[in-house]
Amino acid sequence: MSRPRAYLELQDGSIYPGVLWGDGEVEGEVVFTTAMTGYGEVVTDASYAGQIVVMTFPEIGIYGVDPQALEASAPRARALVVRQLQDVPSHASAKQDLPRFLAQAGVPILAEVDTRALTRHLRTAGTMSGRIALSPHGGVADADCQLVREMAAKEPYWFAAQGEGPKVAVVDFGLKEDILRQLRDAGARVLVLPPTTSPDEIDRLGVHGVLLTNGPGDPARMPEFAALAHAVAERHPTLGICLGHQLLALGYGARTFKLPFGHRGANHPVGHKDGRPGEVTSQNHGYAVDAQSLARTPLEVSEVHLNDGTVEGLRHRTRPVFSVQYHPEAGPGPWEARGTFGRFLQSLGGDA
Repeated sequence: MSRPRAYLELQDGSIYPGVLWGDGEVEGEVVFTTAMTGYGEVVTDASYAGQIVVMTFPEIGIYGVDPQALEASAPRARALVVRQLQDVPSHASAKQDLPRFLAQAGVPILAEVDTRALTRHLRTAGTMSGRIALSPHGGVADADCQLVREMAAKEPYWFAAQGEGPKVAVVDFGLKEDILRQLRDAGARVLVLPPTTSPDEIDRLGVHGVLLTNGPGDPARMPEFAALAHAVAERHPTLGICLGHQLLALGYGARTFKLPFGHRGANHPVGHKDGRPGEVTSQNHGYAVDAQSLARTPLEVSEVHLNDGTVEGLRHRTRPVFSVQYHPEAGPGPWEARGTFGRFLQSLGGDA
């Protein structure tokens, strides 16, 4: 079947031709991930909402799509850009091919793109807005990636209600389902809450602790969620992951900044300041906490990125509160950091 030619046009005027799988013109922030596997988890990760994701691994779609490995039931990314697309999967667990899975959700794929050249350009110029279309239009507007309310739960729900383990409230800013699975498998009862839930409402639930999840967008543009993060951390043992980590820092008076091209991939090394061995982690973020801005807060840096020295973990000096910038649930990625969930549950106490 013949596919139409199409183009990825970047905000700086750069144009990358390819072949379009799917229909429709889309716009979004153009980012890249170095993950060699896990495209199913990538496209269903709400942190990629509003983004056109460039896969740096050259052949995508080889093992198809397995619903058991996804982070949500439907894609969250706005589009996928690849070098070579495989539409006939070769794996026993594949239930569907990648192009069809994305097409059913209206998510196009631009294939046969020189993703090496594109990635090198984004590393030099930084991530920026872009558009996939059948012809270049000339000029691309800034993408709006403030999509937390769209991606998050609208109503509370139990993910794991049975058992006698600690009750954990998960504040959903655009969560990955592997976070919930890891909490459940560690023995927690898991209650998911919308990000509009008030601190007083959380108090009335009688939870042992609170987890603040990942999600899309610029944390500095979410003051109401930063205030929520601060309020629950002052009342409950708290763990923040990715966006939740950034909101926790902002809530205590620190600052965040945009990274030139972000950390997106499954091979990012992190060092611990408490003497624990370093870990290779899965990451997906475009913003980071400003370490210098922590000086007048009760938070201190607990982990750092070993490539660029940016903040990868925080801990409260006196309270059972800590956070990580990376994704300890590792979907996709190495499992080295999954002990984060055990450390969080060990910090909980009392009866609910």
